[in-house]
Formats: sequence, structure tokens, C-alpha cells
Amino acid sequence: MRIYYVMETRGRRCHVLSALGVDVRAWNRLHRRVREWHRRLKQRHGIPANEERRLSDLLTATSPADPSCGCDCHTQSVPPHGTEMVAQGLRVVEDFAVETGGVGIINVCLDMDKTPAHRRVALDRLFNRVNATADREGGYALLIFGQEPDDIVVRTYERLRSHNPVPVRVGACGDGWHTRNLPIDRIIGGPVFRDPGADCLLQVAGIVAHALLWREEPSASGMDAGENVGAFTVLDHALNLRASRHDSRGIVRR
Repeated sequence: MRIYYVMETRGRRCHVLSALGVDVRAWNRLHRRVREWHRRLKQRHGIPANEERRLSDLLTATSPADPSCGCDCHTQSVPPHGTEMVAQGLRVVEDFAVETGGVGIINVCLDMDKTPAHRRVALDRLFNRVNATADREGGYALLIFGQEPDDIVVRTYERLRSHNPVPVRVGACGDGWHTRNLPIDRIIGGPVFRDPGADCLLQVAGIVAHALLWREEPSASGMDAGENVGAFTVLDHALNLRASRHDSRGIVRR
């Protein structure tokens, strides 16, 4: 069984959902690694190690603006230590994946202009990829969302539990299509909602989501293009490449 920690972010063009899947047999070890990383952040940057502050918020912190200005012309910037924090956090996950194989990250990145109902579609894609992964592994999954309870998330889950039409190739050459109903019965318990400020693994999932957004939209980091856009490339073994055969990094884009 895997527990997936799900965070989302969006820029001007892209809507991103990142799910950090942790094998329950590896959960304690990964949790200790992440807590140790938090302790190092406290020592180097004075960031509290008790998870009460959201690291993803720190990554997108802004400098105080003129309170009399109501425009959006001020560029948001990552704090000076933000790039280092992102790289460290992603490296913790990647190194753990190499050593244990106990994590798998599923990413969904949709162009909001090309996908009108982008949030519902992104959730649909995420639920289906998680379910397919669990089915392939012969296990089950539980999803924890880093947000307040959300009716859209719950309704999408409940709909896919009973009605989930999926196109399947048919024919001798696989050149035809047929729709089958494949309920997501490998995702159990329903969506769980939790404050990211109280969960260090949700915070790591948030960093993955931000790193992917910065890769797709360099301007979203508020820094020079070379500063953060390469952060996502730290991840390799930790990515679930089978989530999408159309993308070399396994990113679901449609």
C-alpha cells in the first residue's frame, strides 16, 4: 500500500498536481529523513523544524510592497535560500528512491487555456494514475490532500468509484478504441484533507509541485531563468515514469 501526499499549485498558464507516493513499509524511514532535513534548515536558515510553517509558502514569499500600490507589477521572488531549499528537499526524495525504491511521484500538469475544466480534469487524471499504479503493484492507495476539505475533490473521487469510462485499444492491430468502465477501486478510504503546515511530507510534495511549475513557467519563480527551472531535474528514480508514456518524465499533460 502507498500513501500519496497531494499538493497543487498554478501559474499563469499551468495547473500542477503533484502526488508523493510513499510505500507504507518505507514511511518511517522517509519521515525520519525529512525531519532531519528540517533540522538542517533550522540550523542554516532559522526555519522552524516543527512543521508549523509551510515550506512552500517560504518558497514563494514576497518582499514587502508599498501598501498604497494595488497593482500586480511587483515581481514575486524566492528568498535567497529558496533555491538551496528546493534542491535539498528534492535530493532527499531522490536519494531515498535510489536506496529503497519506496517512493513514486505522479505529476499532472495541464495547460489551463487548453483545458477549460482543468482542475476537475487534473483530479480525474491523478486518481486514475494512482489507481492504475496500485493495480499494477497489486496493492492499494490512500490520498492525503494538503488543503481544506473540498467538494470537487470528494465528488470526483465518488464519481470515479462508480463510473469511470476509460478508452481501451481494441482490434488485431490495436487501431480501434472501446470504452470500458474501470472504477478506481484501488483507492480506499476516500480523500483525506490535512493542513500542510502540520505535515512534513505534504510540504515535500508542495516543493515538487513548485519545482515542476518553475520548470514549465520560469517566470513563476520570480528569479532568473537559470535559478530554479533546473531544480525539477534532480528527480529521476523518484518519478513514476509509467504515469504517462507521452512524456519522458512521466508528466501527465492531457
